[in-house]
Amino acid sequence: MTTAAAGSRDLRRVTLVVGITNTALYAALTAGAWAAWGGLQAELTRERSLAAVVADGALILVINLAFGFAVLAGALALGVLDRGWPARVGVTAAVSAAASVPRMVALVSLGSTPTGVAYVTATGAMGFLSGLVGVLAAVFAGTLVDRARREEQRRAAEADRARRAVDALQDEELRVRRMVFDQLHGTLQYHLVSVTAGLDRLAEDLDAAGAGDRGTEVRAWAETLEEIREQDVRSLSHAVFPSGADLGTEEAIALLLHRLPAQVSTSIEIGPVYRGLVETGAAPMPMAERLVVIYTVEEAVTNALKHGRAHTVRVRAEAEPTADPEHWVFATVVDDDGTGPTRPDPPLHGLARHRERLEHRGGTLTLGTNPDGGGRLSFRLPFTVSPGAPPS
Repeated sequence: MTTAAAGSRDLRRVTLVVGITNTALYAALTAGAWAAWGGLQAELTRERSLAAVVADGALILVINLAFGFAVLAGALALGVLDRGWPARVGVTAAVSAAASVPRMVALVSLGSTPTGVAYVTATGAMGFLSGLVGVLAAVFAGTLVDRARREEQRRAAEADRARRAVDALQDEELRVRRMVFDQLHGTLQYHLVSVTAGLDRLAEDLDAAGAGDRGTEVRAWAETLEEIREQDVRSLSHAVFPSGADLGTEEAIALLLHRLPAQVSTSIEIGPVYRGLVETGAAPMPMAERLVVIYTVEEAVTNALKHGRAHTVRVRAEAEPTADPEHWVFATVVDDDGTGPTRPDPPLHGLARHRERLEHRGGTLTLGTNPDGGGRLSFRLPFTVSPGAPPS
């Protein structure tokens, strides 16, 4: 069923529900007015049976119900929902006026209904207005509901377009990151290694030729070039795309901890729930979220060493379920034995941009002190499980 067809169906359904409700209320009020006006007392004074009196009241109720349903059905049959408001008012008024005639004929036929011109005119006018207002109120309510539904659909469509645009940008960012990483890690390093090897051979030739300090100078340039390759190029390639990110979240974090100086003690602990997700092959961490986790942990470790002067860093992470079985939260805690923050709301330094990334994805980040007095960074990141994809 198309969206337009569903919208037309919803509009008609709401109009019918409100219209039937209005008709029932009007019929009940009319029957009550008949009894209060004296119809019941008039019947009793004529010494008619109780059954006859009740039958008269029931007939009044049925007549007004039939009148309301006739106006509602006639207006809908003439396409009142497909017209503008001036035409809606005109069509409904015409149907209500036409239905008022048989209504008054039926009411007058009852012995309890006065036949005076004033009463018949007033009752007919009230019935006409009741039919008009009741149906138009139902149409108005249906229109409001339909408008709200359309607005909700519009917002949902805009949100979906925005989400797809963000996903496309993320995919393009990952593609560029992988490409630059491959160029830095592969092509550029290969060329640097080749140039370094050539400089080493040149230094050997200069030494053999007795060129004095020229060989030593060339060898120093080769060592500098090797340092650039090992430190700057490798560091830049890791910043573009972390080593081990393709293997999985735990593997990438383990690699970045392994690169720390030997005097820094590190450990990583992944909870059983997340491990269970990985073992099922459900790919519990898409690449975009995986990079956010890796870079945030890296920044936390950097801050612990740089600002807290820590000697021990411990990373703990676990997956927490939500009401939706496909949506989870990756909760991570990074503890250290450093000095820790000196105030309740410490400066985040480089963590500020990571908090923004987490909050943009519905996550949170807090920096505080652990029970041992060291620093503790905690962050939570929602992610979506993709059944059947490779584990991460």
